[in-house]
Amino acid sequence: MSTPSGFRGSNMPTSQQMIQAFTRAMEAISQTPILYGPNGRPLSPVGTHGIRRESAGQTGSLKGWRPRRYRSVQEESRDRAEVVRRSCDLVDNDPHAAGLVDTFAATVVGAGLVPHPNPDPDALNLDKETDQTLTRQMRAVYSRWRYHADAGQRFTFGQIQYLAKVSMMRHGEYFILLPMLDEPGRPYSLACQVIHPSRIKTPVDLISRGDIRDGIEIGDYGQPVAAWIKKSGRQGNINQPDIKANFLRIPFRKGHRRCVLHGFVAKDAEQVRGWPFLSPALKYFRSFNDLLDAELISNVITSALSYFIETVGGDDPWSMASRRATSTDLSTNGNGSQMTRRYEEINPGLVMYGEPNQKPHILSANRPGTTFEPFTKTVKKSLSLAAGLPYVIGFKDYEETQFAGARMAMLDAWRVFSMEREWLASGLCQPIFTALMEEAWLRGDIDYPVENFYRDMDLVTGCDWRGAPKGDIEPVKSTQSDVLLYKNNLKTREQCIIERGGDPRRVTRQLEEENEDLTDRGLPVYGPETATEQASDTQNEENDNAE
Repeated sequence: MSTPSGFRGSNMPTSQQMIQAFTRAMEAISQTPILYGPNGRPLSPVGTHGIRRESAGQTGSLKGWRPRRYRSVQEESRDRAEVVRRSCDLVDNDPHAAGLVDTFAATVVGAGLVPHPNPDPDALNLDKETDQTLTRQMRAVYSRWRYHADAGQRFTFGQIQYLAKVSMMRHGEYFILLPMLDEPGRPYSLACQVIHPSRIKTPVDLISRGDIRDGIEIGDYGQPVAAWIKKSGRQGNINQPDIKANFLRIPFRKGHRRCVLHGFVAKDAEQVRGWPFLSPALKYFRSFNDLLDAELISNVITSALSYFIETVGGDDPWSMASRRATSTDLSTNGNGSQMTRRYEEINPGLVMYGEPNQKPHILSANRPGTTFEPFTKTVKKSLSLAAGLPYVIGFKDYEETQFAGARMAMLDAWRVFSMEREWLASGLCQPIFTALMEEAWLRGDIDYPVENFYRDMDLVTGCDWRGAPKGDIEPVKSTQSDVLLYKNNLKTREQCIIERGGDPRRVTRQLEEENEDLTDRGLPVYGPETATEQASDTQNEENDNAE
């Protein structure tokens, strides 16, 4: 047995001493730095060795750039309320802002997203017949309910979706209550009540609680617990002070059931309320609107001065002007003498009579200038970027756009619209559809095992929400693409029909009826050309079999 280094002769260590020596050696190793810098010196484990960011400097154009941060929840709430008011004013009075909002709402929602029930047969272990029966029953329930979706009996479910999307654009969010109403004429009790977002706020006598942020009561993990809604005119004077007595506390959930749907785009981890869609560009929109307004008024004023008539002292035109002028403008010349201008109004223009011996000049409307159109187009491109859309789609300007550019812009815009549609479907449409199917199951309108429905509710009520198709610049090529994908088993007929905005089962049923009618009348089922091709293919197959 070899002697450990450092021990000789009678100084042979005991087992305890060897353990202590090993422990001291390991401690020394653990304290030895293992990372070294370029200079050969060890790196400190608590130091920083990054490069200073120039964007954090305070020189040049960055000097004085110190963004303000909110010091309290109330300050953030006041800023958001002011931005919302400005956004609503802009959408109501600015044609470009109104056009962008309408483009989004009309494309994402249109007449409304339509559900295509799609329960998971594998996870639910459903046979083909049960799956078809369940799907047919859910479609029938929705068809009966969608015309009575609004609590006020004013809107269909498609119109409620449109209202929610417009509210999302204008106010940055939507609020929908889901009351159960027992009223005559309603096929089901579930109803939707769209709430104006300005009614959700924190009562002034509850600000000190700390768990209510901008009208939303939050839980320990930031989850919404309840919404504090200012009473309407029917429930109380809307101008009453914002105290607790004038508010309704509506919980977001009662058990598993949703009572309030609150949708917004979250761009901050702890965000509880939404910001308007156009909030990053409100200043640009307002300034651009003011520019166009001023330019339009300048053009109107300049173009209204239609004629200038030169007069000489004692001439009849000057004396006629004194009798025919509809307005007179008194001013002072550069030498201090009084100058009189007389106007005769001929709608929509004006005739101006000069003073005797006044030097004549030409009145021309040279507005707008040659740089006006390029400049405004540059500004509108910035506004389109803020909206997340290509310029040609956001402002519908295809004048200088070629086919490839238009198609690229359409595909880019559709990517944004598809994302917005998916968020609306998952956040608004699907929870309401699930609640409706639950009520229908309790009423016996849907057949599913009693002991498994609540366990499988999300799987049973799952569906695809489809809206209007995006359209195609080249419909023939798009159709050929669908046919090719279908023939190679990469796409189903149902997918092709749904993507074009149709109902697969209705289309199939109508085709069946048409085929039967054509057969009864002795007409080719698939058209003359297709029928000839099929006959030729059949004859070729028979010849091959005979050989």
